[in-house]
Amino acid sequence: MRLRTRTLGIVGAAAFVSLGALSVGLAHDDPRGVDLAGSGDAPANTTYVQPTAGGMNMGATATWTAPPSIEATAKAVPSGSAG
Repeated sequence: MRLRTRTLGIVGAAAFVSLGALSVGLAHDDPRGVDLAGSGDAPANTTYVQPTAGGMNMGATATWTAPPSIEATAKAVPSGSAG
């Protein structure tokens, strides 16, 4: 158990050191960081304009009509017979 814990610790430390070395070695050349564009395809260093969208339209999901004039029944009875 102790050997497994020590091995996992060494592997984890080596991975951490490797990631640190890669991040230093592959750093971005620009000291300011990565340039991000503005809204849409606008060039960098422009003012961001929030895109707008029209209001949501739920549409007609149900048609409101008067209920049919059918009398209520206390028990459903089949209209035909099997046979």
